[in-house]
Amino acid sequence: MKNELYRVDSPNVIFEQFDGELVAIHLETGAYHSLFGSSADAFLLLTQEASTSEIAELLAKKYDATAETIHTAVLPFLEALKVEKLITEVETPVARGPLKLEVPETRLPFTPPTLQAYHDLQALFLLDPVHEVGEQGWPQAMDTPKTGN
Repeated sequence: MKNELYRVDSPNVIFEQFDGELVAIHLETGAYHSLFGSSADAFLLLTQEASTSEIAELLAKKYDATAETIHTAVLPFLEALKVEKLITEVETPVARGPLKLEVPETRLPFTPPTLQAYHDLQALFLLDPVHEVGEQGWPQAMDTPKTGN
C-alpha cells in the first residue's frame, strides 16, 4: 500500500484554533469546517506535511488506541478533507524534521476524526472576501465626493 504524503492546501485554506476547536476556511469555495479532538490534531499534523502512517503513529501516542485502529479511522477523514479541497497530495516533499504534536502524560480517549463542513455562508464569503485585506485593514469606508456650496 502506498503511503501518500499530504499537506493543507495553503494559501487557499486558512485556519484558527481556539477553545478546543479548529476552524478551517477554504478561501476559494467559501466553505468553513469545524474540527475537534483527533480531527484537529490530524489537521495540524497535515500543516507540517504528513503521511497516513505518521498521523496514525503520532495520534496513537496521544490517544488510547493502536496505530492500526487510528490508521483505519484516519482514511475516511483524509478522503473528506480531499473532497472539501482542504488538503492536497504532496508531489515533492520538503525537508523537515520530526512532526510535532503535543502529547499529554495520560493518553486521551480516542474518537475517530470527523469533518463538519458548512456551506451555508459560501455566498457571503465569496461576495466579501475578507482575505483580500490591504495595509489599512478591513473594512474600509468608501471615499465620498465632496460637494461644493
